[in-house]
Amino acid sequence: MSATRSVAKNTILLTIGLFSGRVLALFLRKKMTPILGTDGMGIIFTALAINTILLTVSRFGLGVLLTREITRAKVLTLPLFWATLRVRWLVSAISYLFIFGFVSVAGYDALSREAVLILALGIFIESAGMACDSVLQAHEKVQYQTAGQLASAVVYFGLGWLWLTAGYGVMGIIWANLASQVARLAIMAPLMFAKTGPWIWKDPEGRPVPGLWDMAKLGLPLFLATTFGVIYTKIDIVMLERMVSGDAAGIYGQGHQAFDVMMLVPGLIGTALFPAMARYGMKNIEDTVRLGERSLRFMTIAILPLTLLITFTAAPIIYWFEKSANWNDSIPVMQIVIWGLPLMGAATVFNRLLITANREKVFVTIGLVSMLVNIALNWYLIPVYGYFGASWATIVSMLVSFGLHVFYLKRTEFMLPMGRALLGPPVALGAAWFATVLLVGLVFPGWGIAWNRLPVDAGWGAFLVSTLMVTAAYPAALFGLRVLKADDLNLLKQLYKPAK
Repeated sequence: MSATRSVAKNTILLTIGLFSGRVLALFLRKKMTPILGTDGMGIIFTALAINTILLTVSRFGLGVLLTREITRAKVLTLPLFWATLRVRWLVSAISYLFIFGFVSVAGYDALSREAVLILALGIFIESAGMACDSVLQAHEKVQYQTAGQLASAVVYFGLGWLWLTAGYGVMGIIWANLASQVARLAIMAPLMFAKTGPWIWKDPEGRPVPGLWDMAKLGLPLFLATTFGVIYTKIDIVMLERMVSGDAAGIYGQGHQAFDVMMLVPGLIGTALFPAMARYGMKNIEDTVRLGERSLRFMTIAILPLTLLITFTAAPIIYWFEKSANWNDSIPVMQIVIWGLPLMGAATVFNRLLITANREKVFVTIGLVSMLVNIALNWYLIPVYGYFGASWATIVSMLVSFGLHVFYLKRTEFMLPMGRALLGPPVALGAAWFATVLLVGLVFPGWGIAWNRLPVDAGWGAFLVSTLMVTAAYPAALFGLRVLKADDLNLLKQLYKPAK
Protein backbone atom coordinates (compact mmCIF):
# COMPACT_ATOMS: atom_id res chain seq x y z
CA MET A 1 0.00 0.00 0.00
CA SER A 2 2.79 2.45 0.89
CA ALA A 3 4.51 1.71 -2.44
CA THR A 4 1.34 2.45 -4.41
CA ARG A 5 0.80 5.64 -2.39
CA SER A 6 4.38 6.65 -3.15
CA VAL A 7 3.83 6.01 -6.86
CA ALA A 8 0.68 8.13 -6.85
CA LYS A 9 2.29 11.00 -4.90
CA ASN A 10 5.36 11.05 -7.10
CA THR A 11 3.28 10.94 -10.26
CA ILE A 12 1.16 13.88 -9.14
CA LEU A 13 4.19 15.98 -8.22
CA LEU A 14 6.01 15.24 -11.46
CA THR A 15 2.83 15.96 -13.41
CA ILE A 16 2.44 19.37 -11.79
CA GLY A 17 5.97 20.35 -12.72
CA LEU A 18 6.09 19.05 -16.26
CA PHE A 19 2.56 19.93 -17.31
CA SER A 20 2.86 23.46 -15.98
CA GLY A 21 5.79 23.84 -18.35
CA ARG A 22 3.89 22.29 -21.22
CA VAL A 23 0.90 24.57 -20.66
CA LEU A 24 3.08 27.68 -20.70
CA ALA A 25 4.87 26.35 -23.79
CA LEU A 26 1.52 25.88 -25.54
CA PHE A 27 0.64 29.54 -25.01
CA LEU A 28 4.07 30.54 -26.27
CA ARG A 29 3.58 28.33 -29.33
CA LYS A 30 0.24 30.01 -29.97
CA LYS A 31 2.14 33.30 -30.21
CA MET A 32 4.95 31.92 -32.36
CA THR A 33 2.81 29.95 -34.87
CA PRO A 34 1.43 32.93 -36.85
CA ILE A 35 4.74 34.80 -36.51
CA LEU A 36 7.02 32.01 -37.75
CA GLY A 37 4.63 30.26 -40.19
CA THR A 38 5.00 26.68 -41.42
CA ASP A 39 8.62 27.13 -42.52
CA GLY A 40 9.80 28.77 -39.28
CA MET A 41 7.96 26.19 -37.21
CA GLY A 42 9.61 23.52 -39.34
CA ILE A 43 13.04 24.88 -38.35
CA ILE A 44 12.03 24.83 -34.67
CA PHE A 45 10.64 21.28 -34.83
CA THR A 46 13.66 19.99 -36.75
CA ALA A 47 16.12 21.57 -34.29
CA LEU A 48 14.15 20.14 -31.34
CA ALA A 49 14.05 16.67 -32.92
CA ILE A 50 17.80 16.65 -33.51
CA ASN A 51 18.39 17.97 -29.99
CA THR A 52 16.20 15.24 -28.51
CA ILE A 53 18.21 12.59 -30.34
CA LEU A 54 21.49 14.10 -29.14
CA LEU A 55 20.24 14.39 -25.57
CA THR A 56 19.16 10.76 -25.52
CA VAL A 57 22.56 9.72 -26.86
CA SER A 58 24.34 11.85 -24.24
CA ARG A 59 22.35 10.23 -21.39
CA PHE A 60 24.04 6.96 -22.38
CA GLY A 61 21.19 4.82 -21.08
CA LEU A 62 21.99 5.78 -17.49
CA GLY A 63 18.67 7.29 -16.45
CA VAL A 64 16.72 4.51 -14.75
CA LEU A 65 19.94 2.51 -14.32
CA LEU A 66 21.47 5.24 -12.16
CA THR A 67 18.23 5.31 -10.16
CA ARG A 68 18.36 1.53 -9.77
CA GLU A 69 22.01 1.43 -8.68
CA ILE A 70 21.57 4.22 -6.10
CA THR A 71 18.36 2.57 -4.83
CA ARG A 72 20.38 -0.58 -4.18
CA ALA A 73 23.29 1.23 -2.47
CA LYS A 74 22.46 4.79 -1.41
CA VAL A 75 25.85 5.12 0.28
CA LEU A 76 27.39 5.14 -3.21
CA THR A 77 25.32 8.12 -4.39
CA LEU A 78 28.34 10.40 -4.96
CA PRO A 79 30.62 8.05 -6.95
CA LEU A 80 27.68 6.77 -9.01
CA PHE A 81 26.54 10.33 -9.78
CA TRP A 82 30.04 11.58 -10.65
CA ALA A 83 30.87 8.60 -12.86
CA THR A 84 27.57 9.03 -14.71
CA LEU A 85 28.21 12.74 -15.19
CA ARG A 86 31.65 12.12 -16.71
CA VAL A 87 30.28 9.51 -19.11
CA ARG A 88 27.54 11.88 -20.22
CA TRP A 89 29.80 14.88 -20.77
CA LEU A 90 32.26 12.80 -22.78
CA VAL A 91 29.48 11.47 -25.00
CA SER A 92 27.99 14.98 -25.28
CA ALA A 93 31.27 16.33 -26.65
CA ILE A 94 31.47 13.55 -29.25
CA SER A 95 27.81 14.07 -30.19
CA TYR A 96 28.24 17.80 -30.62
CA LEU A 97 31.22 17.33 -32.93
CA PHE A 98 29.17 14.87 -34.99
CA ILE A 99 26.18 17.17 -35.38
CA PHE A 100 28.47 20.10 -36.22
CA GLY A 101 29.89 18.10 -39.10
CA PHE A 102 26.45 16.84 -40.17
CA VAL A 103 24.75 20.23 -40.47
CA SER A 104 27.85 21.64 -42.18
CA VAL A 105 27.71 19.16 -45.08
CA ALA A 106 23.98 18.27 -45.25
CA GLY A 107 22.85 21.40 -47.07
CA TYR A 108 21.07 23.21 -44.21
CA ASP A 109 20.54 26.93 -44.69
CA ALA A 110 22.30 29.36 -42.35
CA LEU A 111 19.33 29.90 -40.03
CA SER A 112 18.58 26.19 -39.64
CA ARG A 113 22.24 25.41 -39.04
CA GLU A 114 22.57 28.11 -36.38
CA ALA A 115 19.35 26.95 -34.65
CA VAL A 116 20.51 23.33 -34.48
CA LEU A 117 24.04 24.11 -33.23
CA ILE A 118 23.01 26.57 -30.52
CA LEU A 119 20.21 24.36 -29.21
CA ALA A 120 22.58 21.39 -29.22
CA LEU A 121 24.77 23.14 -26.62
CA GLY A 122 22.02 22.31 -24.16
CA ILE A 123 22.94 18.62 -24.12
CA PHE A 124 25.82 19.37 -21.73
CA ILE A 125 23.45 21.19 -19.38
CA GLU A 126 20.42 18.92 -19.61
CA SER A 127 22.37 15.66 -19.33
CA ALA A 128 23.64 16.94 -15.96
CA GLY A 129 20.14 18.00 -14.93
CA MET A 130 18.81 14.54 -15.75
CA ALA A 131 21.51 12.97 -13.59
CA CYS A 132 20.17 15.09 -10.73
CA ASP A 133 16.69 13.79 -11.57
CA SER A 134 17.88 10.19 -11.29
CA VAL A 135 19.46 10.79 -7.89
CA LEU A 136 16.29 12.43 -6.54
CA GLN A 137 14.17 9.59 -7.89
CA ALA A 138 16.38 6.99 -6.24
CA HIS A 139 15.98 8.75 -2.89
CA GLU A 140 12.23 9.19 -3.60
CA LYS A 141 12.55 12.96 -3.44
CA VAL A 142 10.93 13.67 -6.80
CA GLN A 143 8.97 16.56 -5.32
CA TYR A 144 12.14 18.62 -5.64
CA GLN A 145 12.21 18.04 -9.40
CA THR A 146 9.03 20.09 -9.59
CA ALA A 147 10.87 23.25 -8.51
CA GLY A 148 13.38 22.91 -11.33
CA GLN A 149 10.66 22.19 -13.86
CA LEU A 150 8.67 25.23 -12.82
CA ALA A 151 11.73 27.49 -13.01
CA SER A 152 12.53 26.16 -16.46
CA ALA A 153 8.96 26.70 -17.65
CA VAL A 154 8.80 30.28 -16.43
CA VAL A 155 12.16 31.22 -17.95
CA TYR A 156 11.31 29.64 -21.32
CA PHE A 157 7.90 31.29 -21.49
CA GLY A 158 9.07 34.70 -20.29
CA LEU A 159 12.16 35.00 -22.45
CA GLY A 160 10.50 33.38 -25.46
CA TRP A 161 7.59 35.82 -25.31
CA LEU A 162 9.90 38.79 -24.79
CA TRP A 163 12.25 37.89 -27.64
CA LEU A 164 9.44 37.03 -30.07
CA THR A 165 7.86 40.41 -29.34
CA ALA A 166 11.23 42.06 -29.92
CA GLY A 167 11.40 40.47 -33.38
CA TYR A 168 14.10 37.84 -32.84
CA GLY A 169 11.94 35.11 -34.44
CA VAL A 170 13.30 31.57 -34.55
CA MET A 171 16.52 32.38 -32.71
CA GLY A 172 14.61 34.05 -29.88
CA ILE A 173 12.87 30.74 -29.19
CA ILE A 174 16.13 28.79 -29.50
CA TRP A 175 17.97 30.98 -26.98
CA ALA A 176 14.99 30.95 -24.60
CA ASN A 177 15.01 27.15 -24.69
CA LEU A 178 18.72 27.04 -23.84
CA ALA A 179 18.29 29.56 -20.99
CA SER A 180 15.49 27.47 -19.50
CA GLN A 181 17.81 24.47 -19.24
CA VAL A 182 20.38 26.56 -17.38
CA ALA A 183 17.66 27.74 -14.97
CA ARG A 184 16.51 24.17 -14.26
CA LEU A 185 20.02 22.94 -13.46
CA ALA A 186 20.67 25.97 -11.23
CA ILE A 187 17.66 24.97 -9.13
CA MET A 188 18.04 21.18 -9.27
CA ALA A 189 21.70 20.75 -8.35
CA PRO A 190 21.59 22.56 -4.98
CA LEU A 191 18.36 20.78 -4.01
CA MET A 192 19.85 17.41 -4.90
CA PHE A 193 22.95 17.98 -2.77
CA ALA A 194 20.84 19.28 0.13
CA LYS A 195 18.12 16.62 0.14
CA THR A 196 19.93 13.39 -0.80
CA GLY A 197 23.17 11.62 -0.04
CA PRO A 198 25.31 10.67 1.80
CA TRP A 199 27.88 12.56 -0.25
CA ILE A 200 30.92 10.44 0.50
CA TRP A 201 33.47 8.81 -1.82
CA LYS A 202 34.12 5.52 -0.03
CA ASP A 203 31.74 2.76 0.98
CA PRO A 204 31.98 2.07 4.75
CA GLU A 205 31.43 -1.63 3.95
CA GLY A 206 34.38 -1.70 1.57
CA ARG A 207 32.46 -2.32 -1.65
CA PRO A 208 34.24 -1.22 -4.85
CA VAL A 209 33.49 2.33 -5.95
CA PRO A 210 32.13 2.49 -9.53
CA GLY A 211 34.08 4.56 -12.03
CA LEU A 212 33.55 6.00 -15.50
CA TRP A 213 34.15 2.73 -17.34
CA ASP A 214 31.98 0.78 -14.91
CA MET A 215 29.02 3.05 -15.63
CA ALA A 216 29.79 3.07 -19.35
CA LYS A 217 29.68 -0.74 -19.46
CA LEU A 218 26.50 -0.76 -17.37
CA GLY A 219 24.77 1.77 -19.60
CA LEU A 220 25.91 0.44 -22.99
CA PRO A 221 22.92 -1.87 -23.67
CA LEU A 222 20.36 0.77 -22.74
CA PHE A 223 22.40 3.43 -24.56
CA LEU A 224 22.04 1.46 -27.78
CA ALA A 225 18.38 0.75 -27.07
CA THR A 226 17.42 4.33 -26.21
CA THR A 227 19.41 5.70 -29.14
CA PHE A 228 17.61 3.38 -31.54
CA GLY A 229 14.32 4.22 -29.82
CA VAL A 230 14.66 8.00 -30.03
CA ILE A 231 15.77 7.80 -33.65
CA TYR A 232 12.62 5.91 -34.59
CA THR A 233 10.41 8.46 -32.79
CA LYS A 234 12.19 11.65 -33.97
CA ILE A 235 13.86 10.87 -37.29
CA ASP A 236 10.59 11.33 -39.19
CA ILE A 237 10.67 15.13 -38.86
CA VAL A 238 14.32 15.27 -39.92
CA MET A 239 13.57 13.02 -42.93
CA LEU A 240 10.51 15.10 -43.88
CA GLU A 241 12.55 18.31 -43.78
CA ARG A 242 15.30 16.78 -45.93
CA MET A 243 13.08 14.77 -48.34
CA VAL A 244 10.15 17.21 -48.76
CA SER A 245 10.50 20.71 -47.23
CA GLY A 246 10.65 22.75 -44.07
CA ASP A 247 6.95 23.53 -44.50
CA ALA A 248 6.15 19.80 -44.45
CA ALA A 249 8.17 19.42 -41.25
CA GLY A 250 6.24 22.32 -39.71
CA ILE A 251 2.84 20.87 -40.62
CA TYR A 252 3.80 17.42 -39.35
CA GLY A 253 5.39 18.78 -36.18
CA GLN A 254 2.29 20.83 -35.36
CA GLY A 255 0.12 17.72 -35.70
CA HIS A 256 2.59 15.68 -33.67
CA GLN A 257 2.58 18.05 -30.69
CA ALA A 258 -0.44 16.57 -28.89
CA PHE A 259 1.33 13.22 -28.78
CA ASP A 260 4.59 14.85 -27.68
CA VAL A 261 2.80 16.56 -24.77
CA MET A 262 0.66 13.61 -23.69
CA MET A 263 3.51 11.10 -23.86
CA LEU A 264 4.60 12.69 -20.59
CA VAL A 265 1.78 10.78 -18.88
CA PRO A 266 3.20 7.26 -19.35
CA GLY A 267 6.72 8.57 -18.83
CA LEU A 268 5.78 10.17 -15.50
CA ILE A 269 3.98 7.08 -14.26
CA GLY A 270 6.93 4.93 -15.25
CA THR A 271 9.39 7.27 -13.52
CA ALA A 272 7.36 7.38 -10.31
CA LEU A 273 6.74 3.63 -10.42
CA PHE A 274 10.29 2.42 -10.88
CA PRO A 275 11.81 2.92 -7.39
CA ALA A 276 8.98 0.90 -5.79
CA MET A 277 9.23 -1.75 -8.50
CA ALA A 278 13.00 -2.01 -8.03
CA ARG A 279 12.52 -2.59 -4.28
CA TYR A 280 9.89 -5.26 -4.84
CA GLY A 281 11.97 -6.90 -7.54
CA MET A 282 14.67 -7.62 -4.96
CA LYS A 283 12.18 -9.14 -2.51
CA ASN A 284 8.94 -10.56 -3.90
CA ILE A 285 8.03 -11.56 -7.47
CA GLU A 286 4.29 -11.77 -6.76
CA ASP A 287 4.13 -8.21 -5.39
CA THR A 288 6.12 -6.91 -8.35
CA VAL A 289 3.74 -8.56 -10.81
CA ARG A 290 0.73 -7.26 -8.87
CA LEU A 291 2.12 -3.71 -8.87
CA GLY A 292 2.94 -3.99 -12.58
CA GLU A 293 -0.53 -5.26 -13.53
CA ARG A 294 -2.26 -2.58 -11.52
CA SER A 295 -0.02 0.12 -13.01
CA LEU A 296 -0.70 -1.15 -16.54
CA ARG A 297 -4.44 -1.22 -15.90
CA PHE A 298 -4.60 2.24 -14.34
CA MET A 299 -2.41 3.67 -17.09
CA THR A 300 -4.61 2.23 -19.83
CA ILE A 301 -7.75 3.45 -18.06
CA ALA A 302 -6.31 6.98 -17.91
CA ILE A 303 -4.76 7.16 -21.37
CA LEU A 304 -7.56 5.80 -23.56
CA PRO A 305 -10.13 8.58 -22.93
CA LEU A 306 -7.41 11.21 -23.44
CA THR A 307 -6.54 9.59 -26.77
CA LEU A 308 -10.17 9.49 -27.90
CA LEU A 309 -10.79 13.09 -26.81
CA ILE A 310 -7.78 14.39 -28.74
CA THR A 311 -8.87 12.41 -31.81
CA PHE A 312 -12.26 14.13 -31.78
CA THR A 313 -10.95 17.60 -30.96
CA ALA A 314 -7.91 17.68 -33.27
CA ALA A 315 -9.39 20.43 -35.48
CA PRO A 316 -10.09 22.97 -32.72
CA ILE A 317 -6.72 22.18 -31.14
CA ILE A 318 -4.86 22.93 -34.37
CA TYR A 319 -6.92 26.03 -35.17
CA TRP A 320 -6.42 27.38 -31.64
CA PHE A 321 -2.81 28.10 -32.58
CA GLU A 322 -3.77 29.75 -35.87
CA LYS A 323 -7.00 29.41 -37.82
CA SER A 324 -5.45 29.11 -41.23
CA ALA A 325 -5.76 26.66 -44.11
CA ASN A 326 -1.97 26.30 -43.94
CA TRP A 327 -2.46 23.94 -41.00
CA ASN A 328 -5.37 21.84 -42.31
CA ASP A 329 -3.23 18.77 -42.88
CA SER A 330 -1.98 18.90 -39.29
CA ILE A 331 -5.44 17.71 -38.19
CA PRO A 332 -5.35 14.16 -39.66
CA VAL A 333 -1.68 13.89 -38.63
CA MET A 334 -2.74 14.47 -35.02
CA GLN A 335 -5.66 12.04 -35.31
CA ILE A 336 -3.34 9.27 -36.50
CA VAL A 337 -0.28 9.82 -34.33
CA ILE A 338 -2.14 10.19 -31.03
CA TRP A 339 -3.06 6.48 -31.13
CA GLY A 340 0.53 5.67 -30.40
CA LEU A 341 -0.10 6.93 -26.86
CA PRO A 342 -1.77 3.75 -25.48
CA LEU A 343 0.98 1.64 -27.06
CA MET A 344 3.65 3.79 -25.42
CA GLY A 345 1.85 3.61 -22.07
CA ALA A 346 1.82 -0.19 -22.07
CA ALA A 347 5.42 -0.42 -23.30
CA THR A 348 6.53 1.90 -20.48
CA VAL A 349 5.29 -0.54 -17.83
CA PHE A 350 6.84 -3.49 -19.69
CA ASN A 351 10.07 -1.52 -19.95
CA ARG A 352 10.29 -0.98 -16.18
CA LEU A 353 9.53 -4.64 -15.51
CA LEU A 354 12.29 -5.76 -17.86
CA ILE A 355 14.77 -3.44 -16.13
CA THR A 356 13.65 -4.77 -12.75
CA ALA A 357 14.36 -8.27 -14.11
CA ASN A 358 17.86 -7.12 -15.18
CA ARG A 359 16.96 -7.78 -18.82
CA GLU A 360 17.85 -4.34 -20.19
CA LYS A 361 20.03 -5.91 -22.87
CA VAL A 362 16.91 -6.93 -24.81
CA PHE A 363 16.18 -3.23 -25.38
CA VAL A 364 18.97 -3.19 -27.95
CA THR A 365 17.03 -5.61 -30.14
CA ILE A 366 13.70 -3.88 -29.45
CA GLY A 367 15.11 -0.46 -30.31
CA LEU A 368 17.07 -1.62 -33.34
CA VAL A 369 14.18 -3.50 -34.95
CA SER A 370 11.71 -0.66 -34.26
CA MET A 371 14.16 1.91 -35.65
CA LEU A 372 14.83 -0.07 -38.83
CA VAL A 373 11.11 -0.61 -39.40
CA ASN A 374 10.42 3.10 -38.89
CA ILE A 375 13.23 4.32 -41.15
CA ALA A 376 12.31 1.84 -43.89
CA LEU A 377 8.63 2.83 -43.76
CA ASN A 378 9.46 6.55 -43.75
CA TRP A 379 11.87 6.09 -46.65
CA TYR A 380 9.13 4.38 -48.65
CA LEU A 381 6.04 6.32 -47.52
CA ILE A 382 7.27 9.94 -47.27
CA PRO A 383 7.98 10.40 -51.02
CA VAL A 384 4.49 9.09 -51.82
CA TYR A 385 2.29 10.20 -48.90
CA GLY A 386 4.38 12.90 -47.20
CA TYR A 387 3.51 13.60 -43.57
CA PHE A 388 0.58 11.15 -43.66
CA GLY A 389 2.99 8.36 -44.51
CA ALA A 390 5.26 9.44 -41.65
CA SER A 391 2.25 9.33 -39.30
CA TRP A 392 1.39 5.73 -40.17
CA ALA A 393 5.06 4.74 -39.99
CA THR A 394 5.06 5.99 -36.38
CA ILE A 395 2.08 3.82 -35.40
CA VAL A 396 3.40 0.68 -37.11
CA SER A 397 6.83 0.98 -35.51
CA MET A 398 5.21 1.47 -32.09
CA LEU A 399 3.18 -1.70 -32.63
CA VAL A 400 6.41 -3.51 -33.41
CA SER A 401 8.00 -2.15 -30.22
CA PHE A 402 4.96 -3.17 -28.15
CA GLY A 403 5.03 -6.70 -29.53
CA LEU A 404 8.73 -7.11 -28.84
CA HIS A 405 8.32 -5.90 -25.25
CA VAL A 406 5.66 -8.57 -24.67
CA PHE A 407 7.81 -11.21 -26.36
CA TYR A 408 10.75 -10.61 -24.04
CA LEU A 409 8.66 -10.05 -20.90
CA LYS A 410 7.20 -13.55 -21.34
CA ARG A 411 10.71 -14.88 -20.80
CA THR A 412 10.98 -13.39 -17.29
CA GLU A 413 9.34 -14.18 -13.97
CA PHE A 414 7.51 -10.82 -14.14
CA MET A 415 5.08 -11.59 -16.98
CA LEU A 416 1.74 -9.89 -16.27
CA PRO A 417 -1.83 -11.13 -16.72
CA MET A 418 -2.73 -8.56 -19.39
CA GLY A 419 -6.33 -9.39 -20.34
CA ARG A 420 -8.10 -7.14 -17.84
CA ALA A 421 -5.51 -4.39 -18.14
CA LEU A 422 -5.42 -4.11 -21.96
CA LEU A 423 -8.84 -5.34 -23.10
CA GLY A 424 -11.09 -4.16 -20.27
CA PRO A 425 -10.57 -0.37 -20.57
CA PRO A 426 -11.24 -0.14 -24.35
CA VAL A 427 -14.39 -2.28 -24.00
CA ALA A 428 -15.59 -0.10 -21.12
CA LEU A 429 -14.79 3.12 -22.98
CA GLY A 430 -16.52 1.83 -26.10
CA ALA A 431 -19.63 0.96 -24.12
CA ALA A 432 -19.66 4.38 -22.44
CA TRP A 433 -19.14 6.18 -25.73
CA PHE A 434 -21.83 4.34 -27.70
CA ALA A 435 -24.31 4.79 -24.83
CA THR A 436 -23.57 8.51 -24.91
CA VAL A 437 -23.97 8.69 -28.69
CA LEU A 438 -27.30 6.86 -28.49
CA LEU A 439 -28.71 9.00 -25.68
CA VAL A 440 -27.49 12.37 -26.98
CA GLY A 441 -28.62 11.48 -30.51
CA LEU A 442 -32.11 10.74 -29.26
CA VAL A 443 -32.47 13.78 -26.99
CA PHE A 444 -30.51 16.34 -29.05
CA PRO A 445 -30.55 15.14 -32.69
CA GLY A 446 -29.55 18.58 -33.95
CA TRP A 447 -26.13 18.39 -32.31
CA GLY A 448 -24.85 15.96 -34.92
CA ILE A 449 -23.08 13.56 -32.56
CA ALA A 450 -21.99 10.28 -34.18
CA TRP A 451 -19.87 7.29 -33.25
CA ASN A 452 -16.86 8.97 -34.92
CA ARG A 453 -17.59 12.59 -34.00
CA LEU A 454 -18.07 14.76 -30.92
CA PRO A 455 -20.32 17.79 -31.51
CA VAL A 456 -17.42 20.24 -31.47
CA ASP A 457 -19.12 22.49 -34.03
CA ALA A 458 -22.46 22.71 -32.18
CA GLY A 459 -21.23 25.06 -29.46
CA TRP A 460 -19.68 24.72 -26.02
CA GLY A 461 -22.92 23.46 -24.47
CA ALA A 462 -23.20 20.49 -26.82
CA PHE A 463 -19.52 19.66 -26.48
CA LEU A 464 -19.44 19.87 -22.68
CA VAL A 465 -22.68 17.93 -22.14
CA SER A 466 -21.54 15.11 -24.41
CA THR A 467 -18.07 15.01 -22.85
CA LEU A 468 -19.44 15.01 -19.29
CA MET A 469 -21.88 12.24 -20.14
CA VAL A 470 -19.21 9.89 -21.45
CA THR A 471 -16.97 10.89 -18.53
CA ALA A 472 -19.71 9.82 -16.10
CA ALA A 473 -20.54 6.63 -18.01
CA TYR A 474 -16.92 5.47 -18.24
CA PRO A 475 -16.35 4.70 -14.51
CA ALA A 476 -19.75 2.99 -14.38
CA ALA A 477 -18.74 0.78 -17.30
CA LEU A 478 -15.36 0.06 -15.70
CA PHE A 479 -17.00 -1.20 -12.52
CA GLY A 480 -19.89 -2.87 -14.34
CA LEU A 481 -17.50 -4.89 -16.51
CA ARG A 482 -15.26 -5.53 -13.46
CA VAL A 483 -12.25 -3.82 -15.00
CA LEU A 484 -12.13 -2.02 -11.65
CA LYS A 485 -13.24 -3.74 -8.45
CA ALA A 486 -13.90 -2.77 -4.87
CA ASP A 487 -10.30 -3.43 -3.83
CA ASP A 488 -9.13 -0.94 -6.47
CA LEU A 489 -11.53 1.66 -5.09
CA ASN A 490 -10.31 1.00 -1.55
CA LEU A 491 -6.73 1.38 -2.78
CA LEU A 492 -7.51 4.74 -4.38
CA LYS A 493 -9.07 5.92 -1.12
CA GLN A 494 -5.94 4.90 0.77
CA LEU A 495 -3.81 7.11 -1.46
CA TYR A 496 -5.24 10.16 0.27
CA LYS A 497 -4.35 8.91 3.76
CA PRO A 498 -0.98 9.82 5.26
CA ALA A 499 1.56 7.03 5.37
CA LYS A 500 2.23 5.58 8.81
